[in-house]
Amino acid sequence: MADLCPVDRFRYPADDVLLDPYEFYRELRSDAPVYQVPGTNVYIVSRYEDVMAASQKPEIFSSKRVWMPSDDPEVARIRAQGFPDSNSLTGTDPPEHQRFRGLAMKVLSPRRFAQLEPSIRTLVNKLVDAFIADGKADLQRQFAVPLPLIVIADLLGLDHADTKDLKRWSDDYSEAMASNSKPLAHHRVLECAQSLTDMQLYFSQKLKERTENPGDDTISDLIRANNALKDPVEHIILVDILRIFLIGGNETTALAIGTMMYQLLSKPERFERLKQDPSLIMKTIEESLRFESPTQWSGRNTTMDTVLAGVTIPAGSRVYLNWGSANRDAEKFPDNPEEFIQDRTNSGQVAFGYGPHFCVGSPLARMEMRITLEVFVSRLNNLRLANNDGPHFHPHSILRGLSKLNVQFDPA
Repeated sequence: MADLCPVDRFRYPADDVLLDPYEFYRELRSDAPVYQVPGTNVYIVSRYEDVMAASQKPEIFSSKRVWMPSDDPEVARIRAQGFPDSNSLTGTDPPEHQRFRGLAMKVLSPRRFAQLEPSIRTLVNKLVDAFIADGKADLQRQFAVPLPLIVIADLLGLDHADTKDLKRWSDDYSEAMASNSKPLAHHRVLECAQSLTDMQLYFSQKLKERTENPGDDTISDLIRANNALKDPVEHIILVDILRIFLIGGNETTALAIGTMMYQLLSKPERFERLKQDPSLIMKTIEESLRFESPTQWSGRNTTMDTVLAGVTIPAGSRVYLNWGSANRDAEKFPDNPEEFIQDRTNSGQVAFGYGPHFCVGSPLARMEMRITLEVFVSRLNNLRLANNDGPHFHPHSILRGLSKLNVQFDPA
């Protein structure tokens, strides 16, 4: 198939494909729904039905993996300063995964998220206050990035002075995540290894501090919940859970907010509809998540030879479950899946994944997106894209989002 498939013309993961992957996805679904990337053991699963099926078979499509390879002696030296590579929520399979996820769910509860709403609304308004008199802003840099970063810092009880490091560690880790698709320059490999090490040491220290002086924050809750278990998890697992809370809690939400606002402002009548009918806000959020999934795919490794959609995938293959493509599959979304339809009724979008690894923080992301729209609708008059400013997507094989979003509005 690799020699004959017309999909090969896209040269995945070249930057031009990543900047606008949707024609590539359409041809995948049509001509190669389980597609082997030429010259690799990577298979891309693109149809909704197949993605859903594979996501519910962890015994075949395993999430176990090593994030930061250490065969490079310089990487090994840096990583030796931290903790051995470990996997908790995202890199394990049932039943081990259920143990870690159950612990996470005890602290990321609906009650905890609901308690955050007033402070998130205050923060959204504070961020708007910082630029509302200017009549212009880069919404990605000045709003979408800092909002979820500060929210997750507050949730974990971290100092705002640490957010610069937290963001750098998140960005470096996200870049390293994609290195299997797009290898990094050696100096970036070392920088990302250092960021992972520093992040581990930082969270390890916070766990020690909260053990000695617990407070009303998620890290303290995590320690209490773990201590209450008959078989508590190891310290390094708690460190890894906090890593996931940080990265999952800010990176994808920042991207989701930015692409949502771009889709609304690229056709101004969409944003105007929200002013006229705020009841559309939740449908708008679901449609935005479907239309531009912030996480384009999740990786799995096959534990045995298997067949999916008539294609044999050998054991030991790397499989990308492509949420971004599944969310535009006409078999699931027959009403113009390539169009942004604000009042779409049959969502069923899978931007937050599906199966055992469905995102535990999805209610928080939705809340931040909802409050953003509620405040923007009420406070930013004549909000519009800056003149001649097109979308500024960054080429990342896993994460989909904007590097900047320049807008204008009537100063207040």
